[in-house]
Amino acid sequence: MSRIKTRRNRFFFIGFLMFAAVVFAALHPAPAGAHAPSGVALDYDLSSQTLKATVTHTRFSDGHYIDKVEIRKNGNVVGLQEYKNQTTETVVYSYKVTAAAGDVLEVKASCSRFGSKTQKITVGQPGKPEAK
Repeated sequence: MSRIKTRRNRFFFIGFLMFAAVVFAALHPAPAGAHAPSGVALDYDLSSQTLKATVTHTRFSDGHYIDKVEIRKNGNVVGLQEYKNQTTETVVYSYKVTAAAGDVLEVKASCSRFGSKTQKITVGQPGKPEAK
């Protein structure tokens, strides 16, 4: 009799776990077709005090595009630009940012549906920017 009760309890426990997994998946769906930007490349022109951010975000559409670019200097937000659309897979944004040699500039490009990509560059130091 105890073997039957144990098997029945195991059956109900497994059934409960399966039900809980289905409920969790239904309440927390992954964004279908949404993805973060695939690349952010930065360049800073010290003489013109201009930061250029080249953002790549493929398979964009009317409701799926780069909607926000946040700019930080040495960890502090110095700019936030919001966008309503995206016209090409690779977009080049230019921003006036006052910076000196050694300052760390960081750009975070966010998708309107899901995810973001961040890139850092140190002003006045040649080389590849640090990806994040």
